[in-house]
Amino acid sequence: MSFTLMSLTLAILLILGLPIAISLLLSGMIGYMLVIGINPGIDALAQTAYSDLNSFVIIAIPLYIFMGQLMLKGEAGKDLFDLAHRLTYKLPGGLAIAATIASTIFAAISGSSTATAATIGSISIPEMRRRGYPRRLSAGCVAVSGTLGILIPPSISFILYSLVTSTSINKLFLAGIIPGLLLAGLFMLYSVYAMYMYTDRETNRKSMTTSGEAPLPQINIEMIGSLLIIPVVLGGIYSGWFTPTEAAGVGVLYALIWTAGLKRTLSWPQFMAATTASVQTSAMILMLIAGASVFGNTLSLLQIPQDVAQWMTHLQMNTWQFLIVINILYLILGMFMDAAAAILVTVPILLPALQTMHIDLIWFGVILVINMEIGAVTPPVGMNLFVVKAICPDYTLTDVLVGALPYALMGLFGLVLIMIFPDIALWLPHWSTH
Repeated sequence: MSFTLMSLTLAILLILGLPIAISLLLSGMIGYMLVIGINPGIDALAQTAYSDLNSFVIIAIPLYIFMGQLMLKGEAGKDLFDLAHRLTYKLPGGLAIAATIASTIFAAISGSSTATAATIGSISIPEMRRRGYPRRLSAGCVAVSGTLGILIPPSISFILYSLVTSTSINKLFLAGIIPGLLLAGLFMLYSVYAMYMYTDRETNRKSMTTSGEAPLPQINIEMIGSLLIIPVVLGGIYSGWFTPTEAAGVGVLYALIWTAGLKRTLSWPQFMAATTASVQTSAMILMLIAGASVFGNTLSLLQIPQDVAQWMTHLQMNTWQFLIVINILYLILGMFMDAAAAILVTVPILLPALQTMHIDLIWFGVILVINMEIGAVTPPVGMNLFVVKAICPDYTLTDVLVGALPYALMGLFGLVLIMIFPDIALWLPHWSTH
């Protein structure tokens, strides 16, 4: 009865348009009060929210967000796209490949799908259009490549997943590297194929190479400096010099010195804009953690995760059947919910079943995040579709969606490969322990 009332409350609040964090907090609070009483429920509510937020690991979230914002406002995205363009300009579909490479690199800095799509899209799409690339190809390439922001480390989604499952952040970060590169490679292969198929080859070659209208960017110190933040942060983590949280602090310091002190592309107004955006995003995620922790603790009081695990056992599904059902669930969920919310709401419920079936939690974390990547370009709430539409006002949403669909299918193909061959995700984490 209590669980039914909680679920109804959550559904009604979401339908009314309340933020997911507030909806989870209120429905979880109702469950607490029904289970242990009003006054004890209010006390437990405050204690649960505070204890889950009072964590050294969580400090990494606002720091990584701030690092990404500093690099975003400091025009690091342009440096990375110019570098990728310089390396790929002779290839068929070189600008689309450059957009994917730049998105992959910027994803490792920002940790955000929407920020990656907005930054690289605003630079690459006008250039692709000027050189005759199909509008749907240019839009779809950027929309889907931007989703790598939640898979390529340092990933906020992996930090949240680590909090819920108590798995190693270092191992999750390592597990995301090869799958992220695999998906980026599949996206680039499709770009090459699509450009070969677009009109005749002679026309394509003219559109795929630089013309005399604009000089080809030369590799310079700004490109190298913007790129170096990745080995500084990830190298520090994997060498054992920093914890992931300490590495986030080092990354902020590097971004600040590089963009404001050396590159001088970060002005005071831009710094304040980066700070404001970071505070807003961090507050939203921390409220989501608080709401999900209250909701999740209420579910634990009601023994819902254990009941789900028993139900799964009674269904006598094997591991593959279970994983197929869960993948379908997350693909549908990704249409309506972002990765952070999906992880915080669903993983605590599924965790006992995952442990009962002896499913590797590191591997499952990668599978979950890739599903949510695909959800980021799936209507009705695929945020990356709307981001690309916003930076290209003359594009229709249909242009972006149709352009993104083949890339999303390549993402699904990559997901199938990682499910069939778990070592794609697990080789680096296992190697690091030897």
